[in-house]
Amino acid sequence: MAKKALHISKGVKEAPSVNPSLQTGKRTSRTSTELVKEIIKGNRTALAQGITMIESNTAADQNHARALLNELMPYTGNSFRIGVTGVPGVGKSTFLEAYGNELLKSDEDARVAVLAVDPSSEISKGSILGDKTRMMELGKHDRAFIRPSASGGNLGGIAKKTREVMLLCEAAGYNYIFIETVGVGQSETLVSKLVDCFLFLAMPGTGDELQGLKKGIMEMADIIAVNKSEPPNTTSGERSALSIRSALQLFSSKEFDWYPAVLLTSGLTGLGFNELDAALDRFQRHSQAKGWFDKKRKDQQAYWFENSIREGVFELLQEDIDWQKRYEKLSKAVAEGSLNPFQASAEMIKSLKGKV
Repeated sequence: MAKKALHISKGVKEAPSVNPSLQTGKRTSRTSTELVKEIIKGNRTALAQGITMIESNTAADQNHARALLNELMPYTGNSFRIGVTGVPGVGKSTFLEAYGNELLKSDEDARVAVLAVDPSSEISKGSILGDKTRMMELGKHDRAFIRPSASGGNLGGIAKKTREVMLLCEAAGYNYIFIETVGVGQSETLVSKLVDCFLFLAMPGTGDELQGLKKGIMEMADIIAVNKSEPPNTTSGERSALSIRSALQLFSSKEFDWYPAVLLTSGLTGLGFNELDAALDRFQRHSQAKGWFDKKRKDQQAYWFENSIREGVFELLQEDIDWQKRYEKLSKAVAEGSLNPFQASAEMIKSLKGKV
């Protein structure tokens, strides 16, 4: 695999001293300000603690988390963000471990973060979070960081705090950030609001190319890799790649005239990794030359600003006792069938006039 360079300008980072308690891995109670120096130093223990703070739902941790993000924002934005999705069983974790290890071998400046999102149970609300155990070798590397998170019922293939976690990883100096979605097929929508490049993994001979005709995922994909195409699956992989290319012709081209590359890859053998390297490099250069790279990031910032407002308003309303009582009353009426959900929501919204 040829050494490759990121084409994103990087800010100058301080090199503060490392807190001894972090060097030993000792857990201590510290504020966001105390964590900042450790994170921009690249200390993985501090990064993990910062992420835990970000993902916490307690009011105190949320206050610290906001302060942490504010201080770290100048150190973000210097990575190549890549979303990776595909149907369950396509081998996303195996692929990411193999490709991540190759990146680290071929580029001494590469630092790889993998944010893996596991689906949460609708019954127990729990999640196995097994991705880290499936990427054991990559996780041992001192320039790699793997963080599994539960989706928490979030739609769109990502967890609620994935964006904030990604920003922390950038502040810690990780210049390749892979976001591995839950792999639910056609609903991987929000990840496109996070990443620079969207990589879709298909499998040989499974009809993924026909599923792609439902649009959605195929329209979002910037690069498509038919994974598990090592022998004896190579011929089947080539047929699938041909079908996918034919299917893509039915869609209009991207806004900046990019036609998704369709490759054969294998997480087991490394097949196609050089071609994937080249495709990612071409995509990054092309999107930057067309001005789409910066525009996409600006659009994403605006989207998450609006999304944060919606979430914040809802949280404020939940703190209002009168609102809670009315909400519970209407919810009960909807559940019992005495009121349809559309009428109930209209009444709820009408009651908010003057409050929001």
